[in-house]
Amino acid sequence: MARNKVMIVEDEGLTAAYIQDIVEGLGYVVVAHEYSGEDAVESAVKHAPDLILMDIKLQGRMDGIEASHEIRKRMSVPIVYLTAHSDKAILERAKVSQPYGYVLKPFNSKELQSNIEMALYKHHAERIMKGSVFVDPTTGLPNRDLFFDRFEQALKYAKRGGLSMAVLIIDLRDFGGINEAMGREVGDKLLADVAGRLSACVKDTDTVARLGEDEFIILLTDIENALDACEAATKVVLSVGNPFFVNDTNCSLGVCIGISLYPMDGDSFRTLIKEADVAMYRAKEAGKNQIRFFNETCEDMNKNDIDFFVNKACGFLIARKGIWDNDGWLDLVIDIKQHGVQHSNEIIQYVGVLLETIKKIYVLQLPVTVNVEILIPSICREILGLIIEKEGVWKQDDWRGLLDKIKGHGFDLTVDGADHIIRDLLGAVNALYVLLTMKCEHGANKS
Repeated sequence: MARNKVMIVEDEGLTAAYIQDIVEGLGYVVVAHEYSGEDAVESAVKHAPDLILMDIKLQGRMDGIEASHEIRKRMSVPIVYLTAHSDKAILERAKVSQPYGYVLKPFNSKELQSNIEMALYKHHAERIMKGSVFVDPTTGLPNRDLFFDRFEQALKYAKRGGLSMAVLIIDLRDFGGINEAMGREVGDKLLADVAGRLSACVKDTDTVARLGEDEFIILLTDIENALDACEAATKVVLSVGNPFFVNDTNCSLGVCIGISLYPMDGDSFRTLIKEADVAMYRAKEAGKNQIRFFNETCEDMNKNDIDFFVNKACGFLIARKGIWDNDGWLDLVIDIKQHGVQHSNEIIQYVGVLLETIKKIYVLQLPVTVNVEILIPSICREILGLIIEKEGVWKQDDWRGLLDKIKGHGFDLTVDGADHIIRDLLGAVNALYVLLTMKCEHGANKS
């Protein structure tokens, strides 16, 4: 279990060290130590602690109570005051900021421990009570209201720090048809799986939320440039494009992503959301698994390159009977580059995934009557045919039809592990298809 993160705000060095020793001895992680109220506000937004221990008397123009007010405007975090002052005026001011604890100096470790534990418990209980208001029940993601709140906080922080951000609006392609054909139960589970994949594509400091039935949004904070946004979007396309296996059913989704950038495309919430939405509709017009920036230059890719890579992988594997070394792999990479087809490090990586997956067919206990050198290209052609015909988006009936065709080539799917190999092949070929049919560059980055 992850340990709770604590930030200490204390302008007296020895006292701060004493507090840190107690906090760490209790098993918590101290993520920051600040001396002034101004620094405390900035650090709280940056480190997102689970609890703040705040001295009331601090260096600078802002005391601990003022700093707490500013922090509470930006985020929900429990704050426990530490002070040597107990006069009525200070107590009344402190109450207004709604602290979760109030510890008088000098204090011992047990006093501090009890205040920390009660503050964390109280805050956790409050979040559970409010969860139904701010969390989408199907996916567990923040809903529209919570996303807008986090966006405003992040935008203020970015403006103060001169940082860049990106907004990605994501539309699931053909989810409505899958939901209708496979049932609401499968559809809800599919949305939950999509939410998990999206969250795995971004940093902990970013936000993923659900906007509507088949629409999600991502806020990328503190990015270097448009390339960072493009890399994150590519991860999303590849992750969501990988086949889903829900309740013993097989299906695949496509996505279209529109991106706007702060501050290049705008400096307000309304502008950035609207521009990302416009870019998303441009992506939808271009087809499935497309990424578009609001300010962009785009090129069409040659979809026929996918045939080259699949045929090359099959030929390479058959020629080497499923065995190769680093020199053999290097020869294949050079051969691909010499043929002048579109390639990138990611494409080459998935060629390697495809090879490793196909290789597993060699170790299956197949009947001696089966010619593996004929079987492998046949299976790959059937998989590629499905992906191209359905443009990377298929339903359970399509999956069953694919299995029937593969059985027709003499591949015994009852052999232990055989069905998983087909699943993995489907995912590897589909990833190549997605990469080869997706291309978009931000205008500011065009060379």
